[in-house]
Amino acid sequence: MNQQMKKSRSMVAGAVVGLFIFILFLPALSHPQEHLQQPLQQEEERIVPRQKVAIIPFLIVEPQMRGQRVVKGLWGNFFFRTGEVPMRAGSEVTAVFQRQLNRLNRCEVIPLDQAQAAAEGVDPEAFVQDPIGVAQQIGGELGLYAVVIGGVYRFEQREGSALGVQSPASAAFDAHLVRVSDKKVLWSGRFDETQHSLSENALKIGSFLKGGAQWVTVERWAAIGVESILRTFPTLSR
Repeated sequence: MNQQMKKSRSMVAGAVVGLFIFILFLPALSHPQEHLQQPLQQEEERIVPRQKVAIIPFLIVEPQMRGQRVVKGLWGNFFFRTGEVPMRAGSEVTAVFQRQLNRLNRCEVIPLDQAQAAAEGVDPEAFVQDPIGVAQQIGGELGLYAVVIGGVYRFEQREGSALGVQSPASAAFDAHLVRVSDKKVLWSGRFDETQHSLSENALKIGSFLKGGAQWVTVERWAAIGVESILRTFPTLSR
């Protein structure tokens, strides 16, 4: 009799456990496709489309008078120390901006050749006189949310090697993000630095360490500058 009671209790307990497990997994059994699709849907929700932006070829800005030591920036009341600016400086800084902004994924950057084609024929003098207006014009033609414009004011190559120099790399440029709809400047970044040695100026130790504790080329120095100013570039979501 006791054995029969124990057996009955075991059967009841097993039935209760089985019912509990069935109730626990009932939602998954009743909607199997829903549970399979949920991770995929969550993954799709994380993909946020970005606004389209073009980087217009950076303009080389030179002093208007011989002997002029400083020049006004492309936009805003900022001035930069002038220096040597080879013709390739504009395309060099533009290409670095294109690569690094693409890598950040804070906006959708259109191909550089499209931006260059849209900027062809624009008078450089008109660009200097009204950079924001030119930016809006080009951005409107391309159907973009915003345009990045910028100027290069100094692009001096180092004289020497990575181990020692007679003259270090030095660069100065700025960049501005202009919204096409209302010409509002949403962001600006500026770089105006010369690489200094550890012994030259204790306050400038950071400039030498930026180059990996060696003397870098002006191309590398400009890339370091672009990276530093793009840290504050905004995320442009649709």
